[in-house]
Amino acid sequence: MAPARTFLVPLGLMLALTLGLAHEATRGYPNPFPPLSVSLSSPVAQLSDFAGIAAGFRKLTGDIAWIQTMIYYGTPEEGKDPELAENGGGQYPLFLPYCQRAAEIDPTFKYIYYYCGSALGWNLNRLDEAEVFLKEGIKANPKEWRFQQFLAAMAFQKSHNINSLVDFLNTFVQQPDCPNILRSILANIYKKQKRYMDSIRIWMILYDTGDPSYTQKAVREMHDLAQEAHLPGQNRP
Repeated sequence: MAPARTFLVPLGLMLALTLGLAHEATRGYPNPFPPLSVSLSSPVAQLSDFAGIAAGFRKLTGDIAWIQTMIYYGTPEEGKDPELAENGGGQYPLFLPYCQRAAEIDPTFKYIYYYCGSALGWNLNRLDEAEVFLKEGIKANPKEWRFQQFLAAMAFQKSHNINSLVDFLNTFVQQPDCPNILRSILANIYKKQKRYMDSIRIWMILYDTGDPSYTQKAVREMHDLAQEAHLPGQNRP
């Protein structure tokens, strides 16, 4: 036992010194994260969330929670067509709790609100949940004025004001931080309106992002749209 104690004593001293130095180094800096309000009563919260945060890895823990959210939403539901979610469907009853969990852990990750708001509002047709989540985003990021615009877009959707919704979406698709799911929604709206060239334009933007989740679908959609529009030389990229 003596050799083990000989090893543990300096290790403990070194750990205490490291924590002390870290505390002193961060004394004058405000904590960028608000207090954590994720509860173990959440159907998707995990003990690893609290362990990661307690260890000082809140942003990394938030990234892991977001990856798990994407795995959940990207996994075909049992007995459902795998293309269903991709084309705007499915149930995914825990999608909102998954999004809320990731956002609570790292509310500075604004992309979560854009992606989940889009998926809930337009892909899953759960506008009330989308509005709840976007209002949580506004509370966490009061200076992010685009969240207010997203709420306005939900109002366009509820009132079936498709022209205003298209105008709104068009203001976002060219922005680098625009979620690709939002671009695909606009492309699909154009397709339903038989505005095939506009839809092709959006799918080209999606293809150029190199996102593996959309690359092949963009190729298929552009090919099919070219046929619908009777374009010459309907070759795939």
